[in-house]
Amino acid sequence: MAAAENDALVRRIFEAFARKQGLALRGLFAEDAVWTVPGRSIMAGTHRGREQIFRFLSRLPKETDGTYGSELLDVLASDERAAALYRARGRRGGRELALDQVLLFRIADGLVQEVLALPSDPDAFEAFWAP
Repeated sequence: MAAAENDALVRRIFEAFARKQGLALRGLFAEDAVWTVPGRSIMAGTHRGREQIFRFLSRLPKETDGTYGSELLDVLASDERAAALYRARGRRGGRELALDQVLLFRIADGLVQEVLALPSDPDAFEAFWAP
C-alpha cells in the first residue's frame, strides 16, 4: 500500500473516533490486529483482536464521563507504517489530561495490523489513568 493511502487510513480512524462512529472502524483493522499500551494503568495492556481493541477504545469515553478526545496533529506514513501525533484531552476523577501522544501503526493490505501507543509524558499518562 502506498504511503498516501496509509496516511488516509490513519486520518479515517481519527475522524471516525472523533465522530463517535465506532462501526466505521470495523473495516480498518485486521481481525487479528494488536493494540499495545505500555504501563501499569487501567488502560495499559495488549489488546488482541478487533473486538478487544474496540472494547478498549470504547472505555476511553466511559472512563472520562465522555470528556476524552483526541486532536490529530500530524501523520507520517510509509508503504508499511504510519505514525500519528495527536493531543489527548480529558478529565477523570479530578485529574486533567492534556498531552501529546504518538501511535505507531503497522499496516498491511489496507488494514491496521498493529498499534503501539507512546505518550510523550508516561508519568502524566499513568497518573491520569491510575485507579
